[in-house]
Amino acid sequence: MSALADPHRRYPSRPVCDDDTELALRSAVGTLVSARSPMWHGDAGAVLHALASLAAEISLSLSDAVADARDQDYSWDEIAELLGRQKRTVKRGYAAHAKTRRPPIDPD
Repeated sequence: MSALADPHRRYPSRPVCDDDTELALRSAVGTLVSARSPMWHGDAGAVLHALASLAAEISLSLSDAVADARDQDYSWDEIAELLGRQKRTVKRGYAAHAKTRRPPIDPD
């Protein structure tokens, strides 16, 4: 049974490369290759393109996720630990966006 099935277990405090992460990545790559070039499933070029596209999307999404964490009162130390990076690097890379980003409008 996957650790994700336990509702009482909190996410790990540091990035983890494990079977769950690999499964999620393989699924995302497969989905993207199927959507963009279904006849090229299994081709290394299609996989490379999907991985690079996912990495670019993750990079863009990380800025908003860090800003959300700051909005939820996570400290820079906590965010750095979750990202597996040093506080100084994280703060330098994301502080400006966290301060200036406008959160999404709540429809309620």
